[in-house]
Amino acid sequence: MVLLLAVTVAGTTAVVALGGVALDETKQASQLTRAEHSMTLFDSRVAISALGEGETQYVDLSGTGGGAYVVDDDSGWLSITHKNYTDDGDDQELYNESLGSVEYRNGDARIAYEGGGVWRTQDGGTTMVSPPEFHYRGATLTLPVVRVSGDGSSSGDVSARVAATERAHRIYPNQTARYDELPTDSFDNPVSNGTIVVTVHSDHYRGWAGFFESRSEGTVTVDDANQTASVELETLGLVGEFQMPNEGTSVDVRGMAGNHNVSTFTLTLSNDQHLKNMEWGMYYDGDRRDLELHVQADGKCGNSGYDGTFDLTLYYATEDGKYHGWQATDLDPDTSDAVSIDCSSSNPEISVDFTSSQTMTYGDIQSDKGFGNQNKWQFAPEITDGEAYDSVTFDEHDADSGQTFSKAAGDTARMDFVVNHYFSLAAPQFELTVTDGPGTSQSVDESGSRGELDYDQAEGGQFITFLHVTENEVEVDVE
Repeated sequence: MVLLLAVTVAGTTAVVALGGVALDETKQASQLTRAEHSMTLFDSRVAISALGEGETQYVDLSGTGGGAYVVDDDSGWLSITHKNYTDDGDDQELYNESLGSVEYRNGDARIAYEGGGVWRTQDGGTTMVSPPEFHYRGATLTLPVVRVSGDGSSSGDVSARVAATERAHRIYPNQTARYDELPTDSFDNPVSNGTIVVTVHSDHYRGWAGFFESRSEGTVTVDDANQTASVELETLGLVGEFQMPNEGTSVDVRGMAGNHNVSTFTLTLSNDQHLKNMEWGMYYDGDRRDLELHVQADGKCGNSGYDGTFDLTLYYATEDGKYHGWQATDLDPDTSDAVSIDCSSSNPEISVDFTSSQTMTYGDIQSDKGFGNQNKWQFAPEITDGEAYDSVTFDEHDADSGQTFSKAAGDTARMDFVVNHYFSLAAPQFELTVTDGPGTSQSVDESGSRGELDYDQAEGGQFITFLHVTENEVEVDVE
């Protein structure tokens, strides 16, 4: 009987102890669930006050118990940076301010309103209860930053007063704000060059990181040491008309669709040496592929006009020692739709249309002038030491139709088709760097030259064209 009594007492004690823990955990879980509902309601009321036209809002946060609501206007921050907005790699901070928060704290669990969203952090992890005010769609990022001001805390039967103190203060675009290194350029759309990086520092940073990953295809990084989450979106770079960059600098192409979507690629090259011995090109030296477009003149401008022809060449190679070679040679500028020249001024102008209907021939690349050094042709060693494939088949894109081109047969294709094919292989991002010659001389005056490159934008969640940022602030009192 003593043994049975001891077992009974021990069992009852264990049941009470374990049941008490389970009851406490169930009670806390119930309180947290009610707090989530309350904070979601709070979120909607803040949106009405901060982003709408509503007056002061009142929210009942009671019914949770067991915890406290805390207002902290100094918690967390959000920054927006335009990285590499110049060719020299300069960065411009567009925005950097604290977010503030309203948190329900119960044991080790925290449910917070921050940045227009609601987050639950517990047991070292964070989940999103409702999304923040971060809207990304069709390469447009709309970010109405919602900041919380106020302080204080309260528990038990809690009510919150929400009043807007600032609405839709424009951050970007903003005609009165200027880039530090480009004082003539205002914060304006479309966003070009470099990337846009949005960074959030928060106790709930891992929830922000998960949200960024779910809403875009940008590069998301997490810094545990600094409790930050960042998303980086690429600008689309050059589209349309452009000033020709100097030798050794580049036209940056980003966000190009990959199925023969280049509608225009034309160059107007100004020459101050009457075109004598002109060698000029643009190239892409990539990790997995190389591409070069080359313009060569064998005559010069005189009193009676131009006395020679032009060669247009496209070189493409991967990593196996052979290449794709395409040339349109001996083009008469008076009859060709790919090249023309105006010798009437002191600085003759050559117009080249790489999206013309002119045909190009596949095979080994030839040059009557030879290839000289790399100031004439960027990939001269690869051309002279290598050879073109016996044949190539275009089957990477819908527009290719599986066509095969043979070197022995001297097969031809339209220039616009050829250029589109290789640009699509390099898409969505590559750089076209200017190379000028012969030797150390300059056959083209880049400062007086220009171009136009038009293409369809790639469909993908990693690009940004338009950025809209406003600052909105609410004052929160809990009692």
